[in-house]
Amino acid sequence: MASWRDEILKDFPSGICKLTIVRDPDRLFEEALLVQELNCRGYEIVKFGDPIVFRYEYEKEYRSVWDAGKSLNLIVIPEEREKEVITLPYDIIKRARTLFYSLGGIFPTLSYPVLQKIDIALIDTLYAKKHVLPSFPVGDTATIDIILKLVYGLQSELIDTNEELLRELLRIHYQHLTLDEFSAMRFASVLKEKPQLKKWPIDILLRDSNTFYEFLQERWPLYLAHKQNDELLDSITIEQTLRIPGPKILQFAEDTIRPFIDNLFTEGMLKPVVVEAPEAFLGSWEQCGILVRKEAAVHSRITKLFQHIEAHIPMGASNYRQWQDFIWPWAELSMLVETEGTSKEMQDLSEMRAAINKQFAEWLTQSFKLLINLSPAQPIMVHHVHRMLERYFEKSKTSNNVALIVIDGLSLSQWISIRHHFETRKAPLKFRETTLFAWVPTLTTISRQAIFAGKSPLSFPNQVETTSQEEMLWRQSWEGQIQSQSLHLYYRKEIEKSSCQELFDTLDSMHKPIVAGLVINIVDEIMHNNILGAHDMQNSLRTWLEQGYLERLLDELIKQEYLVWITSDHGNIECEGKGRLSGEGILASERGERARIYTSQNLRDAAAQKLAFSQKWKPIGLPDNYYPLLATGTSAFLNEGEKAISHGSISIEEVLVPLIEVERK
Repeated sequence: MASWRDEILKDFPSGICKLTIVRDPDRLFEEALLVQELNCRGYEIVKFGDPIVFRYEYEKEYRSVWDAGKSLNLIVIPEEREKEVITLPYDIIKRARTLFYSLGGIFPTLSYPVLQKIDIALIDTLYAKKHVLPSFPVGDTATIDIILKLVYGLQSELIDTNEELLRELLRIHYQHLTLDEFSAMRFASVLKEKPQLKKWPIDILLRDSNTFYEFLQERWPLYLAHKQNDELLDSITIEQTLRIPGPKILQFAEDTIRPFIDNLFTEGMLKPVVVEAPEAFLGSWEQCGILVRKEAAVHSRITKLFQHIEAHIPMGASNYRQWQDFIWPWAELSMLVETEGTSKEMQDLSEMRAAINKQFAEWLTQSFKLLINLSPAQPIMVHHVHRMLERYFEKSKTSNNVALIVIDGLSLSQWISIRHHFETRKAPLKFRETTLFAWVPTLTTISRQAIFAGKSPLSFPNQVETTSQEEMLWRQSWEGQIQSQSLHLYYRKEIEKSSCQELFDTLDSMHKPIVAGLVINIVDEIMHNNILGAHDMQNSLRTWLEQGYLERLLDELIKQEYLVWITSDHGNIECEGKGRLSGEGILASERGERARIYTSQNLRDAAAQKLAFSQKWKPIGLPDNYYPLLATGTSAFLNEGEKAISHGSISIEEVLVPLIEVERK
């Protein structure tokens, strides 16, 4: 079947031009299948952003190959910031042909400003319907209506009842169909014209999944009470319990709605509630959302999660978003089994982890170069967080302070434990959750410093063995904003070793606005001191949480009107020794349990031959003389049978980390 990629690929037959500059304002060259096909045809893609990093990579990886008379085709894509294209060096322009591609060229009859808002993952859906698109140019509104119908499957004229609207909202959020800004506004405005739907805060419910699931959570106990009592609930009482406006009683039992609700309880998006007479719901479908005997409820959820995950493991030519979506139920299952699972469930988890990480490692090995070349428009890798914060200050009309909290070594399953802790304590905090890819190897000196530098490790070659210059990297990354926007920087690691009061005394004494980079090291310490496994680590984390430091920190930051984000530099995984090399001395510059670093490719390759369970990692985005050797699966460079919780390699637990925006409810 023809695709939009063909319109680009026709210009890239094998070997036609060794250097091509591509203007790509819509980031089409970040799409995984297009990149994969270009790679198959012998083309490599590199982004031009930082001139120094680009020049280093260009001379080392490409110019030297051409000078040696070897064949290699390179596509250079200059980054575009605030509609301005970064100017390429003259010698590159002189040697290259220049091409331009845009969504406007692929869909010439549709409104280009509207097309630019579409998620690139949805272009295939629109292109498949190209034969029914108008043959003449249409305006913004007509284009939006076409996209709503053909891309999102939404037809406002067919939605007339509460049940029909609820079904479509569930489908949108459960399938991660984030509507673009224009489509969301149009969809909401048309439906609000219908008197029977006026009570729905459609614009709010379309905004993000967390808000929509909170809307459902508020109404679930009302639905149960209404069904139990079979009478209208007191409207005043109901109004007092609802934070998000809208219809009070929703028909969750409708055939097209019920499967969504069941899955949302299984995956932890909705939480079971206490009812007065739970026996009345025995054997009913609603039992999934009723808090019964804790042990039985936990093991029921574990069973359902195993079934769900087994059916949804990304396979083959998957893309990074599939893995980002997949990791949430996997992390939820891991947390439940690690904290409350039986020995049989622990064994099942271990077997499933092996299958998942085999797929993930194969995918990441093939796709990592694509990941590091993705635009930071929406953060995908940990070093993109810095650009996200920069954009906030560029667009903000206020002077809020910002705090970036890096919890060193925090995995997604441990973040879920933190979130559950706050939910249990009914802390007035709201979390907007997504995930990021860590740098490989997943080491603090590489990935955490990339967060604070806002760049790849290639940009700090002299600091990859120590974090002693991390504060300097943080300050260098903000130099432009310090001058143009009068920002004031603060950096501190191991903040949990002093009181919150001491931290805020320091911050209060500073001029505003402040950008604070804060490191919490407790999770990494728990990890490296752990000898009893994942269950013990979760218990140790819970013990620390009960001391209240993190809650006090977040509460005070928000009280002082800081915008707060939490992230991590890498996760961790329980692993087992499969053998270590003795007598290497200084041959390996870093001898971790999951990653060993060598200053020579020959030394690394020689070690790999002796360690059959290891994988040679291509040093993509890493400095010269930095050659990683990774332990595969759940193996470790330890004595046979020795257990540890560690990091450094490419399991999904180590690579995908949380990015959390924290707000007050």
